[in-house]
Amino acid sequence: MKTVKRTVCDPNCHANPKCGISATIEDGRITAIGAAKYPKPGLEKRICMMGSSRLDYQYHPDRLKTPLKRGGPRGSGQWEAIGWDEAVQLFVKNQQAAIDKYGSRSVMFSSYTGAFALLTRGAASRYAALTGGTVGLPSGIDYGVPTGLQYMFGVPAYTYFAPGSHQFADMANSKVSILWGINPVVTRSVDHLPIKAARKSGTRLICIDPVYSESARLCDEHISLRPGTDGALALALAHYLIDNGLIDEDFLRNHTDMPFLLDGYEDKKVWCSTQGKAVPLDKAQTPALTGSDKHITVFDAFRDMVSAYTLPIAAEITGICADVIEQLANTYAAAKPASIRLGYGIDRWFYSDCTARAIAALACLSGNIGIPGGGVSLSNSPPSVPVRGSAFYAPEGHSPGGALTMMDADKAVRTGKPYPIKMECISLGNPFNQLKPGRTDILTDYIPNLDYLVVIDHFMTDTAKQADLVLPACTIFERTDIVVDSILQLQQRMVEPVGEAKSDFEIFALLAEAMGHGEWFSGTPEDYIAKMLDIDDPKMADVTIERLLDEEVIDVHKRKEPWYGFADRKFPTGSGRVEFYKPGQAPYGSELPVYREPIEASPKNPLFKKYPLVLLSAHSRYRIHSTFANMPSILAREPEPIMRISPQDADKRALADGAIAKVQNDRGTLKIKCKVDEAIRPGAILISEGHWTEQFIEGDPYILTHDQYSETAQNYAHYDVLVEVSAA
Repeated sequence: MKTVKRTVCDPNCHANPKCGISATIEDGRITAIGAAKYPKPGLEKRICMMGSSRLDYQYHPDRLKTPLKRGGPRGSGQWEAIGWDEAVQLFVKNQQAAIDKYGSRSVMFSSYTGAFALLTRGAASRYAALTGGTVGLPSGIDYGVPTGLQYMFGVPAYTYFAPGSHQFADMANSKVSILWGINPVVTRSVDHLPIKAARKSGTRLICIDPVYSESARLCDEHISLRPGTDGALALALAHYLIDNGLIDEDFLRNHTDMPFLLDGYEDKKVWCSTQGKAVPLDKAQTPALTGSDKHITVFDAFRDMVSAYTLPIAAEITGICADVIEQLANTYAAAKPASIRLGYGIDRWFYSDCTARAIAALACLSGNIGIPGGGVSLSNSPPSVPVRGSAFYAPEGHSPGGALTMMDADKAVRTGKPYPIKMECISLGNPFNQLKPGRTDILTDYIPNLDYLVVIDHFMTDTAKQADLVLPACTIFERTDIVVDSILQLQQRMVEPVGEAKSDFEIFALLAEAMGHGEWFSGTPEDYIAKMLDIDDPKMADVTIERLLDEEVIDVHKRKEPWYGFADRKFPTGSGRVEFYKPGQAPYGSELPVYREPIEASPKNPLFKKYPLVLLSAHSRYRIHSTFANMPSILAREPEPIMRISPQDADKRALADGAIAKVQNDRGTLKIKCKVDEAIRPGAILISEGHWTEQFIEGDPYILTHDQYSETAQNYAHYDVLVEVSAA
C-alpha cells in the first residue's frame, strides 16, 4: 500500500519557513521524498540538496540503532550494544552519583541547534528543570553580532535580532542593499531568491566580503577588505556621513540617545539650544545634537571618535582604496531607503559586538530604521507563529538548577568554577567537531574532567566517539513534533524508528520515570503540542491540535507586504531609543563602538611574521555545520575537504592546484588538498567548516583555533586565527 505524508525538515539552516517534505511510504518504508505543498504560493518547490538527502539519511547504514556503552578508553572506538533498560540505569546512576557528590547542577544538559522542532529541542530542558540540572545558554558562536545589536536596539540576543530585521523580500523596496559578511546564496539557499528579485526590481546590490563569494557574483559591486577590519570601514563611513552633512538629524534627535549628555546620561539630560542649558529631555524645547564646552553629547563623543577614521587611514587599515570607501559612503547616503544585511562572517571575531554596533550606526545615522526597504538585518525574520513553548520547556514549579554560557560551562568543566560540571548530556549537536574551539584542549583538558559523558545522536559523530554512553535518536520521519517559525508545521511520525532509536521526548520520558518525575512526561506529544497551541492570541483562535493533525501546515499570518522591524520606531532599551552609548561597557573601553585590531589575525601581531595567513572557515552549501557530512549524495558533490588559497599566496609557497598542503600554527598541523582560487583574497585561506575529522588527510582545522573570547560579545573568535601554509 502506498501513502503520502507531509513532514518538515528542521536543521539550523536559517530557512524561514522551514522546508516541508512530502514522503511516499510503501510497506512501512519511505521510498521517495520531495518538496511539500504550503498554504501560500511561492513555496511549492522549496527544498535544498540537503533536504533532498533526507532519504539517504533515514536509511544510512551507519545509523545508530541501539544504545552503546563504552567498552575501552574514551575515544578508542570500543563499544558494547546494550538495551534501553541498562542505558537508562547507567544514565541515572551516574547522574545521581554526580548529584550526591557535587549537587544537582553539576549535571549539564547541552542541546545545540541540530533540530528546531519544539518537543525535540525542549525535552532536555524540561528534564533539567525537573532534576535541577544546568542548561546551556545561547552563546559561543554566532552570538557576537546579536549581542552588539542588543546593546543598541534592546532586542534580546537570543532572538538573533529577528524582531528588528527585515524579510529578505523587503530588499525589493531598497534602492541600495549591502550584503555585509553574508553569503546567502550558499548559507540560505532556499531563501536567497528574493535577492535575485531585488536585483531585477532595480535594487543596487553591494557585497562586502574578503572572499568573492557566490553571493558577490550576484551583486553589482564587490568590496574586498582585510579580514576582521569591518568595524574600521563602518567607522570611516560614519565619519564621512557626519563630516559631509549626510545624516538624518531628525531621526538622531528623536529616536536615538545622540542628544543625551554624557554627564547626565542616566537622567536623560540634553542640551537645549533654546534655553542654552542642560535640562531633562522632557523639559527641553529644542534638544541639540551638539552640546557645549562643558556638556558633551553622545553625538559629540561619537563624532570625535570616528574623526580618526579618515579615508586614507581607513584605506590603510582595511586594504580598500580610499576612492572606493568614499563612493560607498555617497552611494549609501544618496539611496533612501537603503538596507544592510549582516552575516556571521563578521561575527566570529573577538570584537564582533563592536563591529555590529558600528555597522548598525550607519543605518541610524542615515535614518534607515523602521521604514520599508531600510534597516539593518541579521535574519530573514517575518513574525513567528505565537505558541507557548514555555508550557513544555519549563514545567510549572520547576526550573533548572543553573544556566551557563558556553564559555562559562567550559570553565566550569575545567576549573570547577563557578561550580563544577562533572556530567554532561549532549543532544542535537556535534560540539567537539567545529563548534568548541581548540579541539586539542577539548580532548586533553575538557573531556577528561567529565566523570560521565552522554551523547544522543543519529550517528557516531566526532562528539559521540568521546562519550561513555551513546543513545540512538529518531529522525524527522520517526517522531511527532511541531516546527514553528513564520508558519506552523507538523512533524509527524510516518514510519517506525530504525532499530531501537527513540525520540528525544521518549528518551527523557524514560529518564524522568527512572528519576521519579514520570508524571511530568506522562502525556503524549500531541498533549503537549495542544498546550503550546493554547495561547491567548487572536491569530491562534482557531488553531488546535486537531486542525494541525488534519491540515499538517497552517499559516496564521494574513500580511501580504514584506515585514520589517521597528515600524513604530519604539525600541526595547532603557531609554526607549537606539543607544549608541553604553555606560556599562566602560570597563572594556567600549562605551561607543570602537574599532580594535583582531587579537591574533593582525599584521601588528608579532606572530604574523611566522604565520602570515588568516584562516577563514565559511559554511558549505553541502552541510549544515557537520550535519549531512556523511551522506553519499553530498559526498558525491564534495568528496573531500579543500583549502582554498589565492594564486599570489600559492605561488609564494610553490603550491599547485590539487597539491597536498600543510596548514599549521603553534596549536597544531593539518594536511589537506589545495585549490588555487582567485576568489580568495591574498593573505587569507578558506576551509569550509563541518567536515568530520576523519575526512581530513591528517589533523583537522579545529585544532588550529583558540578559545579566547570577549566578555562583551560572549563569543569565541573562530576566524581570528593566523596560520602558515606550505607544501606537505
